[in-house]
Amino acid sequence: MSARRRDYAADYARFVLRHRRLTILLLFAATLTALFYVDQVNLRNDPDSLLPLSNPYIATNLYSDQTYGMGNLMVWGMKLKQGDIYQPWFIKMVEDFYRDVSELPFANVANFVGLPSSKLRNLGITPNGSLDFSRLLPAAGLSDDPRLQQHQINYLRAGLEKHIVLEPLLVYYQDGQGRKCDILGEDGLISNASIGRVHERCRATGTFIIGDFSNQLKQHHLDWIADVRQLMEDYETRYGERVEFYISGEPYFLASMVEELWDKAWLFAISLLIILLVLWYEFRHWSCAVLPLVGVGMTIILTLGLMGYTQFKLTTMMALTPMLLLAIGIGHSMQITRRFMQELHATQDPEQAAFTSIRHTVVPAVLSIGTDLHGFFAISFIDISFYKAYAYFGIFGMSTLILTTTTLIPLMMVSFPPKLRDRKHERGWELRLAKGVTGLLTGPMKWLPLVGVIGLWLASASMAELDKGFSALLSGEAGRADPEVARIQDEFDIMPGVEKGIHYPRAAYKDYYLLGELTEAGGEVEAISDLQILSQMMPGVITANIVIRSKAGTLPHCGLDAWNLRGERVIGPDRCYDEMIDPPQGIFNNAEVVRALSEFEDWLRAHPHIGYTTSYVQFVKTLNMMLNAPFGALPMAHMNLYAIPDLQHMQQNRYAYRAGPDGRLPDPQEIIPLYNGMLQVSAATGELDAFVNTRTWDEGIIVGFVNTMDPKLTHQTILDIQGYLKRHQDDPGMALITVGVKPGEEVVLKGSGDQPEERVVTDRSISDKAPIGGFLGVTEATRDVAFKEWLNAPVATSLTVFLMTLIMFRSWTIALILISLCFITLMTQYGLGAYMTSIKEWSANLAFHVQVALSIAMGLGVDYGVYMVSRLREEVQASARDWQQALQKTLETTGSAIVISMVVLLGSFIPLMNTELANLWSVSLYISEALIMDVLIALMVLPLVVYWLRPDFVFKTDSQTRTEDRD
Repeated sequence: MSARRRDYAADYARFVLRHRRLTILLLFAATLTALFYVDQVNLRNDPDSLLPLSNPYIATNLYSDQTYGMGNLMVWGMKLKQGDIYQPWFIKMVEDFYRDVSELPFANVANFVGLPSSKLRNLGITPNGSLDFSRLLPAAGLSDDPRLQQHQINYLRAGLEKHIVLEPLLVYYQDGQGRKCDILGEDGLISNASIGRVHERCRATGTFIIGDFSNQLKQHHLDWIADVRQLMEDYETRYGERVEFYISGEPYFLASMVEELWDKAWLFAISLLIILLVLWYEFRHWSCAVLPLVGVGMTIILTLGLMGYTQFKLTTMMALTPMLLLAIGIGHSMQITRRFMQELHATQDPEQAAFTSIRHTVVPAVLSIGTDLHGFFAISFIDISFYKAYAYFGIFGMSTLILTTTTLIPLMMVSFPPKLRDRKHERGWELRLAKGVTGLLTGPMKWLPLVGVIGLWLASASMAELDKGFSALLSGEAGRADPEVARIQDEFDIMPGVEKGIHYPRAAYKDYYLLGELTEAGGEVEAISDLQILSQMMPGVITANIVIRSKAGTLPHCGLDAWNLRGERVIGPDRCYDEMIDPPQGIFNNAEVVRALSEFEDWLRAHPHIGYTTSYVQFVKTLNMMLNAPFGALPMAHMNLYAIPDLQHMQQNRYAYRAGPDGRLPDPQEIIPLYNGMLQVSAATGELDAFVNTRTWDEGIIVGFVNTMDPKLTHQTILDIQGYLKRHQDDPGMALITVGVKPGEEVVLKGSGDQPEERVVTDRSISDKAPIGGFLGVTEATRDVAFKEWLNAPVATSLTVFLMTLIMFRSWTIALILISLCFITLMTQYGLGAYMTSIKEWSANLAFHVQVALSIAMGLGVDYGVYMVSRLREEVQASARDWQQALQKTLETTGSAIVISMVVLLGSFIPLMNTELANLWSVSLYISEALIMDVLIALMVLPLVVYWLRPDFVFKTDSQTRTEDRD
């Protein structure tokens, strides 16, 4: 019996005290070793590694990036303050700028588009009737001869004004009042009227350079952005009086976030200083203020050292890991330091104080840390890279806290004992807090805290529209006529008032500007302000890459065995392809497919949230217009010929198409391959590969530019595109194609830098929908993951926490109490997300990067609950089950330590929230709200529930337990 009731906590305390110096030495040696690896922390921002590669949207995006490029887009905008862009000095400046940005590290020069680009070619007909596909600007640049120079500029202007494919993307027009002129009509399409209106009434006052960069730059963010910034400063210094420069793009955003994090690293020192001052004010002993920070600091260094040693790819979100370890570690440090000082005042013996404090705090510390570990363990199975990073390094860091706080702090206090002083100044507020809360919880107003918490829970549920969610689920098939009800059922969105989608720029940076407001703060243009300005100047903000692939594929080329000795074909055209006698293969040689894609693109351009699209089909339509316009007429005067020449179109425009001797019109199936051949011969090598696979003609891409980043509208845009494809999936032409990477398909992702080649099999999560690539696809993938995990992660965390507390306390009642109270905090987190959704504060709605705070909030709540329950049990037994006395003593000690811990943590988060990084701000906001709720519940609700339910763990004495054990 004695062995079964052995006091392991006392044994542990004796052991570490006996080997005090060795323990301290080993911990400091390990910390110094880890310190050598801290500078090797692999901090990068890479959205491609955040989300599971098996997600069809992510796989499609990566496939389109690898096949067609344009995966890491940058945009530079240049807007004249006076005059138009057709000035020699400005054209030369654009040429110089284009050359300089093309020479930036990791540039994919072949994918750059701008006025000097080789992709920008004339679309016209020479006097002898051939295709004029010359560059609009000479490769050598503008001539210095004024007469030739003016001729070159006139050629550029004429070529741009008839380049239907790229003019809307590269040229910014303004009217006399400085308002944007849109070259697209109200229906989103180009017409004679829309082109004439812009060219006659508006001036071209700006242009853009669109660049593409390789993934390797994500390993060199700081060096790369320094080069980009220096280049911008050089041009602003030289031309700033005449030209406004803007810059934006995913690489710039990601690199600037890493730069911002390093630039604001000193805020962490401010957090430590705040903690130091609060601890000193509370204990009035420098050792009690410094030693807890030393212990927690060792945990942080050990964890950062492990990050550096393992070279795990980390994002800026991982800056929260040290703060979380600081938050949780300071809580444990407060408990051990407070208990040590109480015992030191009682015994006047530092070693005895250390022994007693370790013995009484190590068990609740193990319990609370164990629950946190299980919480981290639960999120380690979520297929999001920074969730895994949180989990792995959180598990390691939390595991060290037993040694660096609960053990090391009292051991160092034995070596550096604080001087005992009058405690009156220390006990004032603790006594008032304990008496006040005890009086409230034992008096007639004891229902007030519970009613307040219930009211807050109901308010949060109302804001999150929990009632609407359950009503939609319960309506069954009868309610699916309502699209919103069908969506809620399909996504199991029981809280539709909480938006789970993401607004990527607002998730990156806090937005100090109202939407649509073009202002500067302190003369320095914010990254998000540049993006807003460019989004108003350009047709779209983010890309939607629609990869068009053949369902059937292409046949292999025929070998010698396809014919016998008599010259007869023995392997038919259904099994192999002979380019000499078989018609051209590939869906882009199929007139029905090309016509169907043209109609699809017309629909895309008419969509309210798609500003512009570009594709190979646009080149075919432009060529058709150029070749068939009446001799001597301007092709742009015949915009009706800007179409795919199918039979219906040719019959409506018979004057443009020569009929044969029999009166029959040309066969569209012969015209399309002819146009393809003309374009391929006229273009330089690789120039069309950004739009179509010219080797097989069996695959291509439509690039759309979406003019919104609102998470609700981007999701609706995806649904609209998928709806169109589903409605027309059996139409002629469309029946031959598939869009994106198919569910269950294996995709080979090419390696880059330190990233090896990887084979990924896409999951079947959206098997009935077409996966879209581009940043719109990434946005939708983020939403998919958020909907998958916004309930799963907290439920998994709560389950593991419940099992852990059940095993540790061996009490169903205590485990149920703790987990039930955690759900109150969780509901308020959903309420906070609903409030942010209601005001459209997209920096803090419940997107996937914020959801990690849900599990953390539950862990912090359990920590406080574990300490309160353990101390209540100790005081109830010490006071012979006098509840009021036990409660007041618990609140004086553990309760006040919890309050101080909360104050310290809130103070430490304040500097962190002053960075411009929205992801750090939003998670800090959620954790701060959770801290306040957790403390209120631990101090005012938990004691009430424990008193009403009277669990044996708290109210049964050790003697009763031993009697039952003997029985």
